[in-house]
Amino acid sequence: MSDEITEKEVEIFERLADLALKAERRKAVAGILSAWVPAANELSRKMAEPQHRALMPNVRFTHPAPDEVTE
Repeated sequence: MSDEITEKEVEIFERLADLALKAERRKAVAGILSAWVPAANELSRKMAEPQHRALMPNVRFTHPAPDEVTE
């Protein structure tokens, strides 16, 4: 399976997301995804290795208390 994302695949994603991209935009998106997908897949493979399975992402989303909002 290839990591390269084609313009045809972007067109399919576009329809699924109910977007309307111009052809030149579709080409640019394919190029960006073709650069990102291999790196993302490599990271996924690395994190699936036994020595990394216990690692958890450390992401916290917080909201200010109502009395802390300044807007």
